[in-house]
Amino acid sequence: MNTSTIKFANKLELHYYFNDSSNYLDAMIKHRCEKELLAFVRFIAEMLDVKMTVYCEPYKSGGFKEIWGIAGSNPRAISIVLSIVMQTLCRPLFFSRKNNGIYLDKDIYNEEKVQYEIAKFRKDLKLSPDTGGILTQEFLDNINSIPKICKYKSNFFEALRGYPKVRKISVRELNERNNSKSGVREVKRENFDAYILRSDELPAMIDNSATIEIISPVLKDSKYRWKGIYNKGGETIDFYMDDADFKEDMFKEKVTFVSGMCIDCVLEIERKLNELGDIVPVCYTVQTVIRTRFDKLVVVTPQGKRHLAKLKAEKQQLTLDLF
Repeated sequence: MNTSTIKFANKLELHYYFNDSSNYLDAMIKHRCEKELLAFVRFIAEMLDVKMTVYCEPYKSGGFKEIWGIAGSNPRAISIVLSIVMQTLCRPLFFSRKNNGIYLDKDIYNEEKVQYEIAKFRKDLKLSPDTGGILTQEFLDNINSIPKICKYKSNFFEALRGYPKVRKISVRELNERNNSKSGVREVKRENFDAYILRSDELPAMIDNSATIEIISPVLKDSKYRWKGIYNKGGETIDFYMDDADFKEDMFKEKVTFVSGMCIDCVLEIERKLNELGDIVPVCYTVQTVIRTRFDKLVVVTPQGKRHLAKLKAEKQQLTLDLF
């Protein structure tokens, strides 16, 4: 594409403010921050199915400014992408406290709800490109809770926190003449900590309907993990067996292990964010074995009966509470 013929109706400006009079910025810090912010922009654009290309533009000023000219077929859709980026970049993370650390709050991010809202927003923007896609605080809160976005923001501000020269940053959208199209949003150094993850650990996920085909059990030493095939994705996993009753029954041969044996169970999955912001499992633990299955033979364990009875009672109580 010949950039000399492109009119950039949308631009994103990132401004670093310094605590001295120089206009120099450490190149490694600059590129680390650019990498995270541009990945952030690309993620939002892909999420909303907005086609756009980002170009660098030279600019001289006090402090250090980075301006990206952005080309695409729908300037309004691009403007919405930039608005989401600016508002969520400058919005603190949601945290919960645990073991003297600060982590992403498990009650904030509801993946099913967030994906539904994104799909609805994307559809509105497609059907009504001139009027659809109205940004609400609830929608921005949903976007702000996405772990991948939290990781981009955390990486960005963590890079700046280690560079004392930067006293604050600001972002704003510009038009083709470099005039402001939006209000300036800024974050001061003293607030950087509110944007940085203290840990990549995520709240554990509980799968109450997991099925694992056991490949190799370990009956004597609880320090070692069992191996099996997890029905969600079909991958082979190493897992801890935390159901002492089931292990004892197998050790005493009340339950006989045979090739092809499956267990339906309550499975705890510990997770974390990797460097790219993707959620990856780090540990699997079977808390309760509900039933064993081999061919057509299905046997519910005593602890499984207790678990199912508890779930039934909770469901009945919820029904009573609703009515």
